[in-house]
Amino acid sequence: MVLAGLLPATTALAAAPVAETACAPLAAVPGLRDRGVTALSMRPEGGRCVVEVTAADGKALLRQQQILNVLAQHACAAPAEVTVDGAQMSLTLRLPKHCAARGGRDLFAGEGIPWMQPRGVSPRYPPEAMQQGLSGRSQLKALIDAQGTVAAVIVETSSGYALLDEAAVEELRGWRFVRADAKSTVPELTIVRVPMRYELVE
Repeated sequence: MVLAGLLPATTALAAAPVAETACAPLAAVPGLRDRGVTALSMRPEGGRCVVEVTAADGKALLRQQQILNVLAQHACAAPAEVTVDGAQMSLTLRLPKHCAARGGRDLFAGEGIPWMQPRGVSPRYPPEAMQQGLSGRSQLKALIDAQGTVAAVIVETSSGYALLDEAAVEELRGWRFVRADAKSTVPELTIVRVPMRYELVE
């Protein structure tokens, strides 16, 4: 028998913005680091925030890039400048200069937990993983926008198998979260933690 399921999603707290610094718009980044990222640093440079990332593999680098792009777009109302070095599995992201002036905005401000995961959904067990007898639990973090769309996903804790982790990420990217309370204030972005479990039972 095959079990592919999930535990209830929970909202994760974002770091509070740091006022009057070029990197304040990306205050949440340390809490949104993919487990495949081996190094992540931020520094002000010439009035801009520069983020440098190195990852163990290309998929982890891409997931981290997507998180950074979403945060930059929402925080700065303009795209960041990104340079990717595929050979070194690294990237450099530079925020627009005007973005520092918007650093006091709290993208995650809202009341309580505004979103519920969609009902009746469960992860699809990858056929290749079943054939290999792989099982495990992937813990993911996702950025949910004001419409309930999953804007970006990272792997917080690996199942132990890249195949299962990637399947969980792809599954979550297709979800649409539902408002928990139609009258509540919905933030621009919400960080949600979603565990997905893949288990083979005889």
